[in-house]
Amino acid sequence: MGEIAVDAVLSVADFERKDVNLDLIKMDGKVGGSLEDTKLVRGIVIDKDMSHPQMAKDIKDAKICVLTCPFEPPKPKTKHKLELETVQAFQDMQAKEKEYFVEMIQKVKDSGANLVICQWGFDDEANHLLMQS
Repeated sequence: MGEIAVDAVLSVADFERKDVNLDLIKMDGKVGGSLEDTKLVRGIVIDKDMSHPQMAKDIKDAKICVLTCPFEPPKPKTKHKLELETVQAFQDMQAKEKEYFVEMIQKVKDSGANLVICQWGFDDEANHLLMQS
């Protein structure tokens, strides 16, 4: 454990200024396992649940898209009630939502990202479409 701590400090040390920013080091404990399971990760650990069970659990050399907005259709700022009187109206609404998601997914793909992390909501339909592409 001591060796890991020294390695962590040396990883973030600024030798020219003879300074160590300890805010760049984070220790995170997990339930279970033993002390021998402890390891130093040079990079980031994203400990979140996957939004789909078929998503890859490990991604090497990931190109990450971090969204600070919901990956879902925009919601009106005021309360509205939408009455759809025909099946066609409902299908039109679904088609517009799908079109919106396809545009969002295309922007993610154009960025070169192969991992999307969303701070807020992730719509089920968008999640499904993203998994397909």
